Order: sequence, then C-alpha cells, then structure tokens
Amino acid sequence: MTEKVHLRASIKTYDGGWVDVELVVTDNNLVIGKRNIPLKEIEDLEEVEVEGISCVQIKKEDKVILRFPPNLHQQVFKFIAFNLKADKFAVFFLESATVGGVVSSSARWEKGYFSVTDEGFWFLSSKNQKRIPIENLGSVKTDLRNVGGKQRKVLVLSHVEKSSVVTSLVFCPESTLEMLEGYLQRLFEKHKPAITLSEDEMQILTLIYSGLDFASIENIVGMSTDELNTYYDRLVDSGLAKVVKIRKEIELTPYGVSMVDKISKR
Repeated sequence: MTEKVHLRASIKTYDGGWVDVELVVTDNNLVIGKRNIPLKEIEDLEEVEVEGISCVQIKKEDKVILRFPPNLHQQVFKFIAFNLKADKFAVFFLESATVGGVVSSSARWEKGYFSVTDEGFWFLSSKNQKRIPIENLGSVKTDLRNVGGKQRKVLVLSHVEKSSVVTSLVFCPESTLEMLEGYLQRLFEKHKPAITLSEDEMQILTLIYSGLDFASIENIVGMSTDELNTYYDRLVDSGLAKVVKIRKEIELTPYGVSMVDKISKR
C-alpha cells in the first residue's frame, strides 16, 4: 500500500555549508534528497542554531541538520517529535509548575504524552512539544500533590532551564508512575557525573551559581589563584561546570545547578 504523503517541500541541509534538497514526509519516513530515514529509527530530535539560524537536528547514528521555511518549522518538528523512536506514555502533565522555587501562575495541566528517549524526555501535547535533555535532570521522585481538588500521587521532575531549577509534574496510573520513576532514575544515574564534593568545593559551586567572577571568589574563600584554578579544573573535569572565558571563568552546567539546589536544602 502506498504511504500517505503529509508534506513535500524544498528545504536546506547543513554539511559544512547549506545544500538545497527536497523533503518528503510520509506516515513512516522522512525522505531527504536521496536519503530515506524511517521515523522509528530517529533516536532524538532538538532545535539548534546554526549560523544564527533556527534549525532542527535529528539523530540517527549521525546527526542531520534541517532548515525549514519558517511556516513549516513547527509543523515538521511536531510531527517528528510525536513519531520518533521513543517510549511514549499517555499522561497528564504540568510543565514548569515552579521556576526557581516560585509557583508559575501560567502553568496548566495538559493531556498528552510523556515520551522518553536515550538522551532526553518530552512533554507532548497538541500545543506543547518540550524536550528536556537527561543531563538537565536534577532529581526524580513521587509525591502527593493537588490534582483536580484531590491529593494524588504524581511524578515530580526537577530539571534545569536557563540556569534556573524548574519543577514539572506528571500524573498517570500509579503502576505507570512507578515504572517511569524507575526508568528515569536509571537514565539519570547512567548520565550524572560521579563526584563527591568537599566543603570548599560546595562553597565554590554555590558562589559561582550566585554570579561571582573568579577574582571575587578568590577573595571570599581566601585561596591563591593556583589553588582556586585547581578546584575549577576539578569542577570542569567532573561535568559540573564549563569554561566560558580563557581566564578560566566558568559557569555551571545543569548538573552543577542541580547540585547547588541540593546543597541549599541541606
């Protein structure tokens, strides 16, 4: 039986430079020029910027960058997000219920899907296709929350967005909830950095999170430049921070922000 064609359009792909190709989207495949990619073999999907231009990057063994006409970008992104290779569960979700510890007044429960790939998880609804990388996940737990006027067991996900700790909630049958908790815990443990911080390192991590630069931290903790550099190297090597300036200025990665969130609750 011939597959239904949902879309046929001229787009660009990036391979050291932009190349014009035809895209054909069917029920089961993306045909990009001469390359046929089954949707169920797409391992992940994300929006990226290339040369300041908003693009879609799909992963199937290698990564393929696609640039759509603006009027097609969201349509194709949504279609792939709903159909890529992932474990997908019917749920109700409250995405970004709190941001930086403050309840979000605009957050609303949505009916949709919670989708999990090897590198991230998704909140999917007709209006919302939100991907959170596993490296941004801070914690996974179940808790009782008010849902529809009743106290119900939900999955509480702490994750990092733009250097803020965000909490999202997932509600579904309890058996599915427990399975999701275990599934995400295993993914989280697989990806998180293995490091035990000293008191000095926890203090330095917290000061970086507060926005202080190298010289200010050096004065506050009373360390020499070489000694503080050694601590910075350890934070970078462990995946808790990344270098943003040649003079070893660093900013925290999502793991680092999550660590500060845990330290502040001690």
